[in-house]
Amino acid sequence: MKPSESHISSIALAVIGDEVLLGEVKDLNINIVSREIYRLGADLSYACVLPDDPQFMSQHIRWMKEKFDWVVTTGGIGATHDDRTKQVVSDIVGRRLVEAPETIEALEKRLGSPLPEKVRELALVPEGARLVTNEMTAAPGFMIENLLVLPGIPNLVAGMIGELEKELTGKPFYAEVVRTMLRESELADHLDALQDEFPMVKIGSYPQMGAVDHRVKIVLRSREYQSLRKAVQKLSKRIG
Repeated sequence: MKPSESHISSIALAVIGDEVLLGEVKDLNINIVSREIYRLGADLSYACVLPDDPQFMSQHIRWMKEKFDWVVTTGGIGATHDDRTKQVVSDIVGRRLVEAPETIEALEKRLGSPLPEKVRELALVPEGARLVTNEMTAAPGFMIENLLVLPGIPNLVAGMIGELEKELTGKPFYAEVVRTMLRESELADHLDALQDEFPMVKIGSYPQMGAVDHRVKIVLRSREYQSLRKAVQKLSKRIG
């Protein structure tokens, strides 16, 4: 059930794969998912990288499933020996894995029939899951309960994460940028005081190496526009 319109949906993301932890593959999915969640006005409250260890994955995803409104996983839904996500999710929700007929049909159109057994495994999803398809491959992700299970390929994640839009409630952020030639050490007390005064405003300071017109970029974000404007005005006056 979709939460009330006043509720800000919380989302947790699990990037799954030993290849990320070993540094063999650079993760892009946290950035992709966080930008989409930010656009929708919801909160990406937690993100992690999990190994291809079924017991560890199960423990962690169960914890996220209970704590957050939605859990997104990326990776581990292929048909190789280390793809364990679908089985783990199947166990968590107590549903057996079954072939999705429409996926078998789509795979046969692309690859011909009969399909090799390993290819047929791409069509396995927990019974009752809702398929999340993409235009690039015939293999789907799926949604079940409050879990959105996606492949690990960033281009596919970018095209499929929008499936959450109809499930989430939120309130968009407003953002403003202040640039200054002051150093971060010179800004620290000002930003501490500003954060205490405006707790609803998220404040980030980012040193800019090589910039000629400023040393630090300060980004202020808030769902409350008037609070944001007052915070920006006060900061500008303090560091002017």
